[in-house]
Amino acid sequence: MNSTNKVARLAGLLYLILLPTTGLWYGTWGPLVTGDPGATVAHLQASRTLFEIALIAGAVGFVDYLILGLVLYRLFSEAGKAAAGLLLAFVAVSVPLSLAAVARQNDVLSLLDWGKRLPGLGADQASIQIMLALRGADSLFLITAIFSGLWLLPFAWLGVRSGYLPRILSIMLALGGFFYLSSFVGQMLNPDYANTLAGRIIGIGAGVPGLTGELATGLWLLVRGAGTRKSNG
Repeated sequence: MNSTNKVARLAGLLYLILLPTTGLWYGTWGPLVTGDPGATVAHLQASRTLFEIALIAGAVGFVDYLILGLVLYRLFSEAGKAAAGLLLAFVAVSVPLSLAAVARQNDVLSLLDWGKRLPGLGADQASIQIMLALRGADSLFLITAIFSGLWLLPFAWLGVRSGYLPRILSIMLALGGFFYLSSFVGQMLNPDYANTLAGRIIGIGAGVPGLTGELATGLWLLVRGAGTRKSNG
């Protein structure tokens, strides 16, 4: 049990690293992108240092995410090897897509220096290329919403099955999974989904408790470890 507690606490620590790093990444570049290429470039140039820090945080966060998936697989495989394998598989697919989105954003840094690196490229052309790179990153990240939702479902089930998590936390994780999946479907059907009534209701009803549940799960595992495993007869 002592070894299991160490694995659980490591998982909690990794989870608490994941949330702020990837949160900083997404929360920084999202607001910088507007419908006006010129305004977007101006925002990026004015906030370049913050943008660079966000890219580093995102890269660190997604590598951490992969390690977290491996640690959670080790923690939960005894409770359900198939479910733990699904959790790890969803993470393993999500991470390369997320890092590809970071790489597309890194292209933006080169395009911001178009005068030095691409002397034949005009300002208008550079702005268009920057918007295309950002939209490409956004599309890649949208795809990851599928796996961001799917991995939480076996995670929630394993939390109950193993007895390592309170049932309420598992329910909140499942709500978070529903939120990510609905975000993908909603944005595929309506690019302005986040601003629709349905998007706001689902965001509040599932997204808020989902994010709270993820944070609480990280804290629980870090502080409590695996605790005392319940019998699932």
